[in-house]
Amino acid sequence: MRTLRLMVPLASLALAAAPTDMALTSADGFALKGTLTLPPAKGKVPVVILAHQFGSDRTGWAPLAERLAARGIGTLALDLRGHGASTQKDGAETRITGDFMASAKAVGFDKIPADLAQAAAWLRKQPGVDGRRIGLAGSSVGAFSVLLAAPEVKPIAILSLSPAGTVAFGADARERLKGALLRGRTSALVLASEGDKDAAENAQAVKDLPGVAVTVKEGSEHGFAYFKERADLMAVFFGEYLTYHHSGKTYAAEAARPAAPDHLINDATMAEQKKADAPK
Repeated sequence: MRTLRLMVPLASLALAAAPTDMALTSADGFALKGTLTLPPAKGKVPVVILAHQFGSDRTGWAPLAERLAARGIGTLALDLRGHGASTQKDGAETRITGDFMASAKAVGFDKIPADLAQAAAWLRKQPGVDGRRIGLAGSSVGAFSVLLAAPEVKPIAILSLSPAGTVAFGADARERLKGALLRGRTSALVLASEGDKDAAENAQAVKDLPGVAVTVKEGSEHGFAYFKERADLMAVFFGEYLTYHHSGKTYAAEAARPAAPDHLINDATMAEQKKADAPK
């Protein structure tokens, strides 16, 4: 069964509004930077907050951001603490190194979920943004962080690519991950690979939670590597939850709806949902 795709001319992407710079200071003194980009629209638009993987920066989300813009969805792409332009803490340079654990301790990766909640609060105050329709997307350590941030951010939908870096979040991180998803009452799509041990174990830990769809595939692909074959699926996932369901209904009820059993968003899925949403 083919995956549903919405084809939009690339020329339409050029109509996107000029990006807005985001600058916040975290509770522990990190100067956090990001870019808010909204597509042209008559009213307020949904926005997905993007949290990249270790060693990357906000530009790594370009393949997904372009597809979201084509579907009328804005993005707030962050440079996570210690990465990109977010390397000043209390006026001192505090940047990651190639050592993940050393960087996690020096930078404070366990505080990234709080950074995301702070960014979401800023986002909801921006003109042109529909604060009821917020999504989260993360890759690797960013993927683990967006799941933990669910209760505070209250997103409608979360995309988690290879949720990893568990050791950076404390001894009980996996249990807190499950608790956060239960309290967050959101719809989550989690992708991981069998050969990516930490990410695969985290994906398996949350696979039976309400509203969570998990795909663990063969191989060892990690994080942004999924864009090559699944960027369209990711964009359709957010399109379904952030635009298709925007009908004035209570979003908590929409978000609690489990994903399709085969974890695909396809023609049959959409047809069933349209029938369910049709006026009685």
